[in-house]
Amino acid sequence: MKLRIYVITAAIAMILSGVMLAVDYRISLGILLSAGFSLVNMWMLSESMKALMKQEGGNYSAMIAGNIIRFAILLAVVYIGVKNPQLFNIYGLAAGFILFLFALVYDALTRKGR
Repeated sequence: MKLRIYVITAAIAMILSGVMLAVDYRISLGILLSAGFSLVNMWMLSESMKALMKQEGGNYSAMIAGNIIRFAILLAVVYIGVKNPQLFNIYGLAAGFILFLFALVYDALTRKGR
């Protein structure tokens, strides 16, 4: 993935978190937590795809293990959010998870004319 998408995601997360800080700090913390781990998740996915494309025949067991690790990380973030409602809001967690998708769509729409 291009670094631009990660920067856009981080910028959106910080701006949205700053706006939500005026509403409730738990939403803001949820956005920051899940957006950070969403970035790590997508970075791991892109690295595993690069490694898979370099190999002929593919190492599918490594890809499956990578997917399990990625989903375990996301599950851990949701578990942390659910077990600590005094710190993290579940809606903030959901918003942080989908910020990366918004950045992908934004990047695709702005690059359409190039």
